[in-house]
Amino acid sequence: MMTLKKIALAAAVMAVPFMAQADLKALDDADLAGVTGQAGISIAGNFDATIGSIVYTDTETGVIDGSNTLSLNTVTLSGFNIDEASPLTIDVVDSKLQIGLPAINGGVAVDSVKIGANSIGGLAINSLDMAGSTIKVWGH
Repeated sequence: MMTLKKIALAAAVMAVPFMAQADLKALDDADLAGVTGQAGISIAGNFDATIGSIVYTDTETGVIDGSNTLSLNTVTLSGFNIDEASPLTIDVVDSKLQIGLPAINGGVAVDSVKIGANSIGGLAINSLDMAGSTIKVWGH
């Protein structure tokens, strides 16, 4: 009885590939004309971030009272929008991962720049545009 079950199971397993091909059919030129393929991915979206502070400390002075630091406080990246009409693209080109950067609109603002405890103002970076830039990544 056990041998019969094993034979039935083996027959069922062997029949699976034939059942999977049962609905395969050739496509004619008219059907193929409607088929599209994808060669990579596209990324679009809105990106915002806030960094509490970026601090540089001159360690060669030997002073530890904070007067030897430069700090950028409340750094805000806002309005970094990548439009769906011109997305960031990731493709494989010549066996390399290629990342294409579109026009990225946005700005960077720094609420205050301080040396030690003394403020020397703020900072803004406007109209950042990296359109047409590419990054290629590959192993070596």
